[in-house]
Amino acid sequence: RGRSLAFNGVCGNLGAALAAGLTAALVAGFGWRAAFLVPGVLCLGTAVLYLCLVPNEGRKEARRATVADVPLGAALAATIFALFVVIALCAGLVFNIVAVALPKILDERLGADVPLILVGGVATLVFVCGALAQIAVGRLVEKFPPHILFAVIASLQFLGVLWAAQAAGKMLIAALAVAMAAIYAQVTVNDLVIARYTADAWRGRIYAVRYFLTFLASGAAVTAIAFLYGRGGFALLLGTTAIIALGFVFATAAIAVLVNGVEKGRAVAPAE
Repeated sequence: RGRSLAFNGVCGNLGAALAAGLTAALVAGFGWRAAFLVPGVLCLGTAVLYLCLVPNEGRKEARRATVADVPLGAALAATIFALFVVIALCAGLVFNIVAVALPKILDERLGADVPLILVGGVATLVFVCGALAQIAVGRLVEKFPPHILFAVIASLQFLGVLWAAQAAGKMLIAALAVAMAAIYAQVTVNDLVIARYTADAWRGRIYAVRYFLTFLASGAAVTAIAFLYGRGGFALLLGTTAIIALGFVFATAAIAVLVNGVEKGRAVAPAE
């Protein structure tokens, strides 16, 4: 499951990774209108190919399990759900603030007279680091407890954003690469942790709530970028993002502590 989710995430996130470099190339070579027209045509073409090539399986809905892989008590399940609400909001803000602002951060902090095409290329490499990190996480999650790995990656995300807030030049590229690797990696582990503690029959609803909150935060991220950048530049913007990422750390650490006892009890159960 871990490798499959990781591969799916990489395929999707490589598009985001390539977007910065391809957009810069299109704008430099054909003007800003091409940066909108070319992706639009590709999306329409992909939709047509999907309808033509993907068969309708016509399967009947199977009976879905009502018990999670790791069952939780009602009070603990409610607490974990509340923590995932916090995680979804923090994840949406951190992901979108960094992803949207990244090309401009590089443009402003790499140094003077950096060509647009180079800024786009560096941004693409940073995004690729994040996408490829998901492959590594897909393997790690099969060797280490997902809830512990989730907390570790959240901590790495916080440190990467905090480092980026202070860095400039070449060190900025390294800091953003660390931050993006953790930001993308937590998406895969997040899905696995939800799947582990949620019954199959309820999993779709839980994911729907998670994505609703994440996209809700995404809309606020753009407004936050404009507001914070206008009052303190990228130092204030990334510093605030680091504080939000710290809230993410506390929430994942709380989940790790809460479910650790359940996991230990489950591990020793066969010996009884």
